[in-house]
Amino acid sequence: MPYNVILREEQDHIRVEVSGDRNRGKEVEDAISVWSQVAQICHEKNVYRILAISKLTGRLPILAAFEIAKSPEEFGWSRSFKLAFVDLNEESRQVNLFAETVAVNRGYWIKVFDNELDAKVWMLES
Repeated sequence: MPYNVILREEQDHIRVEVSGDRNRGKEVEDAISVWSQVAQICHEKNVYRILAISKLTGRLPILAAFEIAKSPEEFGWSRSFKLAFVDLNEESRQVNLFAETVAVNRGYWIKVFDNELDAKVWMLES
């Protein structure tokens, strides 16, 4: 996996920082690898709030976003998770907003942001 992933347990959530370049044609595989790690840690630590900061470069194809968001339970994701996803890449943020809609329509608690402060406020709301 070409991504650098930092997972850290905070007092009330799991913080995930992902950086690197998207590998064309492997976006789904790479994302599922990251989200599987996050799901495993959340289940192990019994922590269900997640603050994810994406510093990935490159374009995220809309079909890849759909594939990732359509069935998160396949990689261990739970509907009790609350994911605040900060996408610092304007090039992929709109596609991730589409993925947010797909996941929310399937009963997952996910919201995409362009900054960490707003994301953290939303994540910590009941």
